[in-house]
Amino acid sequence: MKADLTTPGSFSQSKALQKADAKSILPKPLVGKIPGLPSPDYKVEFSGKAPASAAPSVPSTPSSLPSLPSIPTPSISTPSLPDLPKPDLAKDLAKDKIKDEVEKKAEEVQKPEIKEGTLKKPAIFFIKGLDVFSSPSKSEGGYAGVGRIAESIEGSRLYGWDQKDEIIKEIKKVHKDYPVILVGHSLGGDTAIEIADALDSLKENFRPVDLLVTIDAIGFSHDIVPQNVKKHLNVFGESSFFLKDGPHVARREEKTNVRNILSPLDHTDIDDDKEVQFEIVNLIQETLKKA
Repeated sequence: MKADLTTPGSFSQSKALQKADAKSILPKPLVGKIPGLPSPDYKVEFSGKAPASAAPSVPSTPSSLPSLPSIPTPSISTPSLPDLPKPDLAKDLAKDKIKDEVEKKAEEVQKPEIKEGTLKKPAIFFIKGLDVFSSPSKSEGGYAGVGRIAESIEGSRLYGWDQKDEIIKEIKKVHKDYPVILVGHSLGGDTAIEIADALDSLKENFRPVDLLVTIDAIGFSHDIVPQNVKKHLNVFGESSFFLKDGPHVARREEKTNVRNILSPLDHTDIDDDKEVQFEIVNLIQETLKKA
């Protein structure tokens, strides 16, 4: 670069360029120490703090997202079920009956059979009559009194008038040293006498009946009490009834004590009478004590 020294302005520009060249050429430690050179025009901060730099601006999040296109929901049609066949009530009842019979037989097989003459407890049997003789006008109905008497005697069992064979089978299981007590109402009274007759045989070894009670028994051929009966109570009604039984007599008076009681009550009410119930319960308790 050439300087023009002919003019004053050129001379001053040349001096300024020399100063600038000296500043750029000299090292920084010598700047300002050589006479004739200007001192540096910069300042150094010793605060130890770095100059704050402006953080880059983060783009703002849009307040609302763009709406997505709606996805159509496929429609699923449920096929209609076919009509199921209606249950056959008769078949269901038959199945239930068969199931009950199978379970009953299974219980009988699992339950050990009691041998004859081995059961050491009194044989006390109450026998109901035919329910057709129940009085529909009575709240008690039927032969409820017989059932209540049976419930008051511990160890007693209640049977129907047509269960003669079952009762005899149960009596055979009882040891001969234990008493046999039979109480029957209406047709059940006739069944009680028939059982006593069946036991009074060589086949049954003339099995004794300690107490026989009949409550308004029905029939014409059961007025005579067999000889194997030790004590007999016969309660009968005075109302007219074409099958009504009357007083009973003993076949052998020296062996059987017979007592007849005439009642003014109706056929279906005799077993509900408190006095009759008292007589029956009293006799049963006396018989058990003696045994």
